[in-house]
This record gives sequence, C-alpha cells and structure tokens, in this order.
Amino acid sequence: MRRRYYCDYCDKSFIDDLDARKKHLQSSYHIKLRNLHYELHRDLRTILKEECEKTPCRRFLSNGVCQFSGICKYTHYTPEQLWEIKLQVDSEEQGKQIRVPTMESWLQTYSEKHSKENSDLVHIPWSYPEQLEHRSDLPPSIKKLKPELFVHENFEEWGK
Repeated sequence: MRRRYYCDYCDKSFIDDLDARKKHLQSSYHIKLRNLHYELHRDLRTILKEECEKTPCRRFLSNGVCQFSGICKYTHYTPEQLWEIKLQVDSEEQGKQIRVPTMESWLQTYSEKHSKENSDLVHIPWSYPEQLEHRSDLPPSIKKLKPELFVHENFEEWGK
C-alpha cells in the first residue's frame, strides 16, 4: 500500500506522489486555508502595517463575506478595527519601553550585591521545599545545605 500525505490546513489525505502533492499545494483552496491559518497568528504590528496599505474590500463590507477571504488583496478590516489595533500596538510599545541602565548604576548595584559585609553569607538562589526539611531518609544530594558549614572551610585544600 502506498503512503498517504495528510494536509493539516485542508484536513485531507491523499496518496503521496510528487504530482498529487504539487497539485494540492498549488490549489487555490489550499492556499486560501494556509493564508487563513497564518493570518490568525500574525503579530498586531504586522497586521496594522499590511492592512493600512490595502483598500477596503467592497464585497466584504457590503455582504460580510468575501469568496477570496484568505487570498483577497483587499482589507477586511473596518477603519474602527484598524484604529483599535493601532491603539493596542501603541499601548504595547509604551509597555515595552525599558530604561537602559548606565554603566555607573550597574556597577553600583553590582558592588552593593557583592560588598564585603555580605561576602561571609552564602546565598541560595532557590527555595527548599518545607516538606523535605525534617526527613532523615534523604540522600546527601537532596539534603538541605546549611550555610554555616561553608563559612570557615579552606577550599584551597580541595583536590590536592
């Protein structure tokens, strides 16, 4: 039995040979459904840029339906919808504006974190689950580390 090709966009399967696949992939039905799929996952900024350049689709505006929906060269967005998308894009841009720290401010925060008064403390970057703290049957690799065990050790002797 020959292998079958399944198209996710069209929800169809057919015998997989070069001519059948090429014919299917170039069909207008497949192209329309593929474009509809990718249109659902476009970025708002891209939608706004592309749709503002297009003229409104008369069929879609009068009937609410366009036979070329996925491959139509005209926009199916109303001016109100485009305005709402523009507002969303603008609000996202304002939210993404990040203050870039200067080198001096970064050095200051770095030195505060690593000052000599804090050098004797061991900072554990994770939290230990409370239900494991009082168990005695844990292997050494899972037991909670006690910071006081590491303060006065001479690590230079290790590996000799």
